[in-house]
Amino acid sequence: MKYQDSLEQASEKAAQVKVFLQRAGLAAHPVNYAVCYDYISGHHAGLCTAIEHKLSAKTPFDDFIMADLYSRYLTPANPQQEQLLQDASGIVSRLTGYTDLAAEQVGDYLQQLDFSLLQLQQQQQNGENILSTVEQLRQQTQEFRSSQYQLQQQLEQANQQSHQLRHELEQLKLQRQLDPLTGLYNRSAMQHQLELWFTEQPGRRIAAIAIDLDHFSRFNQDYGSAIGDVILSKVARKISSYVQSSGLPVRAGGEEFLILLPDVDLRSASEIAEQVRRGVEKLRFVSARSKKALPKVTISLGVSLYQHSENWYQFLARTTDVLTLAKQRGRNQVASETMLALPA
Repeated sequence: MKYQDSLEQASEKAAQVKVFLQRAGLAAHPVNYAVCYDYISGHHAGLCTAIEHKLSAKTPFDDFIMADLYSRYLTPANPQQEQLLQDASGIVSRLTGYTDLAAEQVGDYLQQLDFSLLQLQQQQQNGENILSTVEQLRQQTQEFRSSQYQLQQQLEQANQQSHQLRHELEQLKLQRQLDPLTGLYNRSAMQHQLELWFTEQPGRRIAAIAIDLDHFSRFNQDYGSAIGDVILSKVARKISSYVQSSGLPVRAGGEEFLILLPDVDLRSASEIAEQVRRGVEKLRFVSARSKKALPKVTISLGVSLYQHSENWYQFLARTTDVLTLAKQRGRNQVASETMLALPA
């Protein structure tokens, strides 16, 4: 989105953005700021409607939701995607044209065939020489065969292009579902997968493991965001290594992750969470510049089961509450939703 605001207008909007972020308890990082600034400016009707809907529903804002709003409404158009869509449109147009041409050629040939057969019948009845008519029919058949062969070649080429395009579209679709830094799935992919799970089995049991890196903001302050991004990426790979193909590892935002496990009970999910915690705790990091060992990275985890009496946002909020409990109990540990009713 391009803005034409004067310095005075930008300053006034910045003040409103600051108030919005403070009320929502959001950090003023670029994604949150861009979403709020565009909302204050009122340039994007879809974004404004989405935010107003969440405000009226009293849905709490977090980095997870703001990143989704940014992705849906403010992410610039992908040139690769636009080119693929143009290619797809071109292939569809060519295939339609080839199909129409084939139908027209077949119709013409059948009409010529009917006419020639009628001529042969009449010539036989009149005792006339039919060789000229047979030769004419042979030439027409040869021409039709040649045109159909050429059309077949064009259709095969278009078919190969469509297969290649389908592969590229699948790759692009996968890219749009992944977080570029960590390679884990994003929220859009999570929502899509949840819809598939519940469509396949409406009462399906789903466990969630919320994960947060302990004191990671302090780590970023001490060693810089570049090293912090490397740490996030390696921790994400370690987390993903404990998730089987049926599960879904998600980057929820910042240093927060989420593992969704279908058909898994609370005890099994807690055991998996403990394996993840131990795996991350064993990781060792060394600064590429100074060759010195970096501090050990630990994570806190909260485990809960989805209840079908609640909506998904309520479930995520409850899972976050369990994660918060793990932090309150000393961090670097797993908390289960069964502990919420227990004294700390």
